[in-house]
This record gives sequence, structure tokens and C-alpha cells, in this order.
Amino acid sequence: MKNSTKIIIIGGGASGMAAALAAAEKIGGQNVTILERLDRIGKKLLATGNGRCNLTNLNAQESAYHTKQPQILAEMLAQTPPEAVLDFFEQQGLMCTAEADGRVYPYCGQAAMVLDILRCALERMHIAVECGSEVQKIEEKGGKFTVCCKNGKRFAADRVILAAGGQAAPQFGTDGAGFALAQALGHRVEKTYPCLVPIKCDAFPAGLKGVRAPAALSLYIGGRCVKTERGEVQFAEYGVSGIPAMQLSCLLLQGARDAGVSIDLFPDVSFSALRSMLEQRCASGRFATLETFLLGLVGKKLGHAVLKSCGMQPLSREVKSISRGELNALCTALKGWRFAVTGTLAWAQAQTTGGGVPLTEIDPHTCESRKCRGLYLTGEVLDAAGDCGGFNLQWAWVTGIAAGRAAAT
Repeated sequence: MKNSTKIIIIGGGASGMAAALAAAEKIGGQNVTILERLDRIGKKLLATGNGRCNLTNLNAQESAYHTKQPQILAEMLAQTPPEAVLDFFEQQGLMCTAEADGRVYPYCGQAAMVLDILRCALERMHIAVECGSEVQKIEEKGGKFTVCCKNGKRFAADRVILAAGGQAAPQFGTDGAGFALAQALGHRVEKTYPCLVPIKCDAFPAGLKGVRAPAALSLYIGGRCVKTERGEVQFAEYGVSGIPAMQLSCLLLQGARDAGVSIDLFPDVSFSALRSMLEQRCASGRFATLETFLLGLVGKKLGHAVLKSCGMQPLSREVKSISRGELNALCTALKGWRFAVTGTLAWAQAQTTGGGVPLTEIDPHTCESRKCRGLYLTGEVLDAAGDCGGFNLQWAWVTGIAAGRAAAT
């Protein structure tokens, strides 16, 4: 490929910037242009990892992702493992540190540093960045492309990399427009849905907003437990959040019909052991009323909510009045507090997108489209949603680097 080859990258997010740098290494940055619809590139990157930017995970493998083509995804992940991504960033000058669970962060603990390093590299390699350039359509004729923007600008290209993101967090510029562009060039799009998003529950108790507790959270669909996640569950007025809830949200797919969650507040204690513990409390005489009965076991607000769910009013009952049936009901609630799921919060609260262009429609080694030669697809445009922990950014780097290198070959 001659150095006069022009590559246009649609989207200035993680995968778009990675693609630009990978391509520029081969053909020079003067032949690479990023088109970004916002006034600045990389805005979503600043919000990752609670502002620390969990940029990859040393344990990245297909089991951490949700897709209809896990075997293809595994093949793609193997081509650019986390160690290769860390080498990529080391070459740009970013020092990283890995935590015990495999999560990798910039050593300084600031997401802004990752973006600054990437922007510095783009400038150093003379890669053009056109902000405020929202792409309206891509025209392809005779193996050449014309990318048309809403601001009236038109860009000629030999290769186009579609890195426009999904629909999650539209406040950062990802409104799903990339799917329409892919469809216009012949691709299918698996129905999209919010992932890594809080879960809404029916008839959730009031007054628990802001309460947190270690627990095991299980998702039931059609009466069957499909997965359990452990960690800190965060309670809200609408339902549950926190990493366990976010992980399980990826399994709700396009709807939440006949779905429910169960909260085990004592995952390391058996039902019989918990019941014995509560019986001893009843017999000890240390707790006179239900208001104090669960103190030391769960937070006060949470304890009162569980008691009320069992029909036990904590402010008007003495402990000695608890019946055996009520004690069983209380143990059942503490070990498996059940709620019907009504859905998830909206796209604005989601971290990534489920669904997208099927992986069968791209070359897994290059991310080139099987429907339109010269077109490459990366990141959230593709049908792959990762769990919490740096897996989605790993996917962005993997696909961006692969597409950039292939487009410049």
C-alpha cells in the first residue's frame, strides 16, 4: 500500500484513537484523519473506572463477554492479549499498574492521563482530528469512499474505520449512529440493549437510597437462576445497582419478562446457621424490640426494610413475640430477598452496549467488513459487551489496533 492511501476514522473514542495510531505507524499520520461529532475526542474515556480509567484486565478472555459468537471473539482477543495492549501504551509513554484481580490502571490513577497520552501521540504523529464533524453518510463507489458530514464537509478515503461507539452514555457522544451507517453499507445489527446498567425492581421498598451491603445477587429468568454475582450491592429507590447488578444486567438481553433478582445478605452463612443465630438472639434477652433485633448483622435501614417485608413492624413489636413461622420467614428473606425485575435504567446510565454488528460479518483478524471491502468496524459497533473490570476497553484496543494496522496494509 502506498503512503498516499487515505484512512478516515469515524469516532474519536478509545478504539478510534487506537486505530489511528496503529495505522499511522505504518503509513504516517498525515494520511489518517479522525472525525469526531463532539467538540473534543475521548470524552467517554474520562468517565471510565470511576475517573481512574480501568484500561484493561490481565484476565481478559471470552468468558468475560456477552456475544452470539463467543468462538470468534476468543480468536480476536487472542491476537492482541492484555500484555500487547500494555506494550502499546508503554510505547506511548504511559506507566501502568495492575491490581490483584487483574484490573490495570494508569500508575497516576487518573483517566485524564490516558487521554492526554493518546492526544499527545496523535499530535506527535500529525494525525488530523476534525471535531464537530458528525458523519451523516458514507458513500462507496469503485472501492473508494466519500464520508459526508452534517457540517457540509466531505472527506475522500481509500479505507474507512467505523469506530462510532454504541448507544450507551449518549452524553459522551455515542448515540447509536454507527449502527445506521453500518446498515447502510449492508450490515445486520443485532438488537441493542443497555449493559452494565442498574436494574429496576417492582415494589422496591422506600428509604433504602444510598444503602450499601455485601451480598450475593442472583438473577432468575423463567424461574431458573442464570447467574449469581457477589460484591457490594447498592440500593436505590428504583432497585439495585453496584457491580453485581451491573454484571447481571448484561443477561437481561432485550427484555425482562419473567425475570427477578434474589439478594442473599449472608452468602457465607447457611440457612440453618443463620436461623440458629437468630434463635440465640431471641433467647439472649439482649434485644427487647424488633427495632434493635438485627443490629450488628445488617445496616439499620436495611434490617428494618427486611423485617417489614416479612410483615414485622420493628417499632411496635417485642422480640419475644416472634413466632417460629416469622423467624423462618425472616431467615428466608435475609438469605433470598426476592423482587420482580421490570427492566433496567436508560441508556444514559449504561456503560456499554449489548448487541450490534455480528462478528460473523467481519474478518476476525483484521476487523474488515465482509459486506463492504475497505470498511472496518471496531469497539461497541460490534456485538460484544464485556463485564466490569476493564474488559470493554480491552475490546476497544484489540479491535482498534487490528483495524488500524490492517487498513494501512
